[in-house]
Amino acid sequence: MLYIKTKLKDGRTVKSGIKENNTFARCSECGTEVPVQLGELFAAENADPLYTDIVCPECTKKRFAKQNITMEDMVLLATALCRLGFCRQLLSLYTDFGIEAIQELEPEEYRNFADALLCAVTEDGVI
Repeated sequence: MLYIKTKLKDGRTVKSGIKENNTFARCSECGTEVPVQLGELFAAENADPLYTDIVCPECTKKRFAKQNITMEDMVLLATALCRLGFCRQLLSLYTDFGIEAIQELEPEEYRNFADALLCAVTEDGVI
């Protein structure tokens, strides 16, 4: 079992097992505490899991609001959220938008779909 060991000011040492449900990070933009899915973090390509910036759903929304969303952005967002366990929310939006695949979205629908997906994820539980 992996664990962390922290030395307290009074000299005592506290050990805590690292588990899927007790691992958190601070959003690299706003500092909000965000639960971390360890399996996804270690499976991510092109990333050093120990130095990965974690961004909360609210800051992700703000990032998307500032940019022109492309199909590549939509696919990356949908894939990442599905891998984090939010496939049900994604598929529900497919029904709402009358599509069977994300590639069927028209460019003018990207922002609405991304906003709806991020809202669904935020409502069902912070990433």
